[in-house]
Amino acid sequence: MKYTRADFPKDFLFGVATSAYQIEGHAQGGAGQTHWDTFASSPGNVVRGENGDLACDHLNRFPQDFDLVREAGFDCYRFSTSWARVLPEGRGQVNQAGLDYYDRLADALLERGIRPCATLYHWELPSPLADLGGWRNRDIASWFADFTEIVMDRIGDRMFSVAPINEPWCVSWLSHFEGHHAPGLRDIRAAARAMHHVLLAHGQSIQAMRSLGMGNLGAVFNLEWAEPGDNSAQARRAADLYDGIYNRFFLGGVFNKSYPENVLDGLEPHLPSGWQDDFDTIGTPVDWCGLNYYTRKLIAPADIEWPSLKEVPGPLPKTQMGWEIEPAALTRFLTRTMQEYTGDLPIYVTENGMASPERQRDDDRIDYLNQHLGAVQDALDQDVPVKGYFIWSLLDNYEWAYGYEKRFGLVDVDFHTLERTPKASFNALKSALTKGRNVSLPMAQPAGAVHEHWNLVADIGGTNTRLGVVSNGALTDLRKLPTGTLPDLLEAFHRLRDEIGTDPQAVVAAGAGPVKNGTIRLTNAHLDLSETELAKATGAQHTFVINDFTAAAWSVAEATIADVAVLQGAASPPAGTRLVVGPGTGLGVGALIYSEGRYHTVSGEGGHVGLSPRHRDEVDVFDAARHIAPGCFFADSLVLEAEMFLSGTGLPILYQAVAMASGQSDTPPRTAKDILQAARDEVDEVAARTARMFTAHLGALMGDMAVTLMPVGGVFLVGGVAEKNRWLFGDTFRDAFNEGGRFSDLRRSMSLYVSEQAEFGIVGANNFCKNALMR
Repeated sequence: MKYTRADFPKDFLFGVATSAYQIEGHAQGGAGQTHWDTFASSPGNVVRGENGDLACDHLNRFPQDFDLVREAGFDCYRFSTSWARVLPEGRGQVNQAGLDYYDRLADALLERGIRPCATLYHWELPSPLADLGGWRNRDIASWFADFTEIVMDRIGDRMFSVAPINEPWCVSWLSHFEGHHAPGLRDIRAAARAMHHVLLAHGQSIQAMRSLGMGNLGAVFNLEWAEPGDNSAQARRAADLYDGIYNRFFLGGVFNKSYPENVLDGLEPHLPSGWQDDFDTIGTPVDWCGLNYYTRKLIAPADIEWPSLKEVPGPLPKTQMGWEIEPAALTRFLTRTMQEYTGDLPIYVTENGMASPERQRDDDRIDYLNQHLGAVQDALDQDVPVKGYFIWSLLDNYEWAYGYEKRFGLVDVDFHTLERTPKASFNALKSALTKGRNVSLPMAQPAGAVHEHWNLVADIGGTNTRLGVVSNGALTDLRKLPTGTLPDLLEAFHRLRDEIGTDPQAVVAAGAGPVKNGTIRLTNAHLDLSETELAKATGAQHTFVINDFTAAAWSVAEATIADVAVLQGAASPPAGTRLVVGPGTGLGVGALIYSEGRYHTVSGEGGHVGLSPRHRDEVDVFDAARHIAPGCFFADSLVLEAEMFLSGTGLPILYQAVAMASGQSDTPPRTAKDILQAARDEVDEVAARTARMFTAHLGALMGDMAVTLMPVGGVFLVGGVAEKNRWLFGDTFRDAFNEGGRFSDLRRSMSLYVSEQAEFGIVGANNFCKNALMR
């Protein structure tokens, strides 16, 4: 490449562009039929009758494709959403799989440091709306605004920029007057109405996004420079009219709230009634203007009906499409657009590129890009505020009526195997973009255009609640506040959302208690919390309530040697099923199962398994406990619920039972904290015996559970008791874990760890959140 990143302004952005129908594979993922499917199935419309059913299979391969975008050093990726993928009927029922796909796509871009630049519509109109007249029907503006709100309510918080409609000339004139694109009409009345309605839909879409609080919204126009085919006055008039229809009509409607007079001479009789009253909507202010430029045309008069013109061949070199290569016209468009339409607004070259038959050594494309980057440089020298340049296209793809034979991609696609192979142009751009200085991220992002992607996680206790702010998967802020009543708790969630200024993508709340039908009964806090209430308080699209045992299990999903103390086995926790036991205020058991690349969790009330004497000298302790908590024993036996001894709240009961068995019936009650401190300080023999029994029974019970579940990824002890009393869990604990009769050797073969994560509830909620969003 002739140029590198360093040859352009510090905030200049380089991007690459695609569109949904051309690459995704429209026959997958629950998308509805479009008028392009119908158009392609009609003989003679598309080369070989090819369609977008599979295309590049980007729907399933987008992570691989985005790795290529990152590898090349692009700052931005311009993509489009498919109306029919999100709303198969164009209105009404949402295809959640479609929304989920664009949600994952947005996150995948951000994870790779790539700015997502969305276009809402790139030509695939849902067939049910086409049946109602499509772009000829004025109602389409409202239908499109509804679609806009649905999509952007889901992903708008992560978009760097959004434009409603790609190339309004193609949507209207090419498709309704010339008949070359779907719906394939050749009707001047249909064309006139489509031209007006596409701009009306643009304006209503911008308004819908403004109502969502979005910024950095633009308009994208495809432009062809028109020159007279000869020096005659008739040819000049024909070229001027071609310019009016192709370029000035759409730019003028959006930026000047007017249509060119020479175009109205032919179109006005066919425009919808009251069209003049729509300009306030059409001209809704935008933040930038995008120009798609490929070629210039020579125009001559023709002895036919209005517009009475025709294209004539030109002498310049041509691309595989037969389009003339004229870089200087891009400079002229950039300067004219600034002077006559946009003024100080940023301008982006949102598409520029060429079709070439060269599958690998596409030196012709490298030369084309060099020439057009030079044209951008010329415009910058004339103080045009050009802020970025996007290449069409990342991949060879479905080129509409030309099927798959015209190749615009920087990356070759074998349409039999779908294998991707970067071309010479890709590697040349990679060198040019990655060896220059990086763009300064704060300078490159317009103020207010991007809201940081974040999630909210909570660990709700009986007295206090911790709220964690998670940005890009990492905890960036932690707040502690009283739990209070349900309104108090929801208000705390709402205040944090308002402080940050945007809705979180997801909220996960963990607490002690059973979960049923999206509601957790928080037994310690004495309140019920539902996912619906969380959504109302925070505006989050995804809300989850989980119990603290599930959170405990998830806390070790990403555990490393730095997060644990090793009692036996592997120095660093291996992958695989992990058994997690958490004696906090209750004895919880979680199994974290790694399967098919994902974790799955199962949690249970370990505190309600039976606990019985392990030695003869413990019989009197269990017998004494029957007098303290008779309802917690299993029938007429010495077996009681494990939680009655093995928890923070159970320790005082165990202490009282040990005292009674020692003949000290009048021992005053003590807290778990005091009991363990006295045991550690060796100032109270009852406390010391209590601590020994607690440690041994907990270790033995964990060993029993491990034999049942066979956790190849290790057994983990987490929770408040373990965190604050690490001294308890040493040789005695390990030996009790391993004492299993015939299964002692099996127990000794298992990895055993004590978790040293201070905020295991928050860590677990965050790990759960990341996994849930991946799904």
